[in-house]
Amino acid sequence: MQRPPTPVERFLAEALGTFLLVFVGCGTVALVNMQHASGRPFTLGDFLLFSLAFGFVLFIVVLIVGRVSGAHVNPAVTLALWANGRLDPADVASYLGGQIVGALAGAAAILIVYGKNASTLGHLGAPSLASGTSLVQGLAIEALGAFILMLAIMATAVDGRAPAGWAGLAIGMALAVVNMFMGAATGASVNPARALGPDVINFFYKVSTDVGQYVAVYLIGPIIGAIAAAFLYAYITHLPRPTASRTARPAARRGA
Repeated sequence: MQRPPTPVERFLAEALGTFLLVFVGCGTVALVNMQHASGRPFTLGDFLLFSLAFGFVLFIVVLIVGRVSGAHVNPAVTLALWANGRLDPADVASYLGGQIVGALAGAAAILIVYGKNASTLGHLGAPSLASGTSLVQGLAIEALGAFILMLAIMATAVDGRAPAGWAGLAIGMALAVVNMFMGAATGASVNPARALGPDVINFFYKVSTDVGQYVAVYLIGPIIGAIAAAFLYAYITHLPRPTASRTARPAARRGA
């Protein structure tokens, strides 16, 4: 019988998965931002490009680390599964720690590809509110985006009754469609780590960050949305409570 992954292995899996998500997804947004800074206007094709970048890289991440940690790669997902009784409380800190480390490393690695312009011009793909989008509206948008993503996770990666083999694609495409629809308003981060990594690295290049906006919109919003989705899905589908052996890694069974 194969031994379960250790806490260190799950930490590393979450760090690797979040690194890839931020490096590829935010790197694509940074590229678009740099082109926009040179005078080229945004187009619908740009939103399709980074939406698919985030969606496909999340699909790949689930295939790579899903069997190890469940491929949360998102603090809102981790906290929602913990609140719903589907993640051992002792594992929460290692998951969150891995996600933060991975997000910081992923944002920093974008500089290897595009240099300091990735930060000064591209802002490392950090999300921000569009003009005309209020703080409350932004919070609601990020909560709704995380709600949709978490429903896909619950339905395909957590629910043991789901058809096997579809979790990665379904979750990746859920993130992609959220970005296609909501990206123009908030950047559709729906992930506190994905927003934090670029913001922190940007600080070293004197790119300003609105801390209040991050906390209200990109931290609190996704957490509220993900927790609401986890409880609503469990309620309306009569999702069985997890057994002790399944609590630690709720998505690993169907992540690959």
